Amino acid sequence: MATSADNTSLKTQYTAQITADLERNAAEHERLSADIATMQGQLSALENNRALLLSMRQTLDNEATGDAPDDTGVSGLQNGSSPTRKSAPLPARKPKKKPDTTSGKRKEAESGRSRTKRAREGVPTLGDLLRDDLAQHGEPRSAAEITAALTQVLPDREIKATVVRSTLESLVAKGQAHRTKQQRSVYYSAAAPEAAAGTAEPSDATAS
Repeated sequence: MATSADNTSLKTQYTAQITADLERNAAEHERLSADIATMQGQLSALENNRALLLSMRQTLDNEATGDAPDDTGVSGLQNGSSPTRKSAPLPARKPKKKPDTTSGKRKEAESGRSRTKRAREGVPTLGDLLRDDLAQHGEPRSAAEITAALTQVLPDREIKATVVRSTLESLVAKGQAHRTKQQRSVYYSAAAPEAAAGTAEPSDATAS
């Protein structure tokens, strides 16, 4: 009877030990299964990232090959192979337009010829007109007053105030006119006949 009881006790111990081992095995199995699932997810993510990176590198390699400089064709010829790609020619640049200076020179030449022609035909020059106007008026006159008077007398002739002023200054420099300044205004008057006759020059015929 004692032996039967001992066997029963041993069976109970073994059963309890086996049950505990089974529980530990189940728990470990569950833990490992969870770890494997996690690792499989990580592995899948790594594989997706790898495929994406490989695709990006392939795209960059293709673009780099497509944008290769023209010297690759030259090296291919030196190695005995024919070039496979030529770069597109750059668009030709339009030449910049240069300022048209010939028209201005042409106008100045034509103006000089017209002045010479008027002098040859006996038409009085601007210098002659200014000397006559100053001689007719004893009082000093401004360039604007003289310009207005000449424009009324000669409406068909273009007379500019700036040209009148420069011509008056030329007459003053030659001693054929006098210049006086009153406050901020400048006035011109005729010179003495003796001084004007002594300083007259042939170039007055071509002044305008």
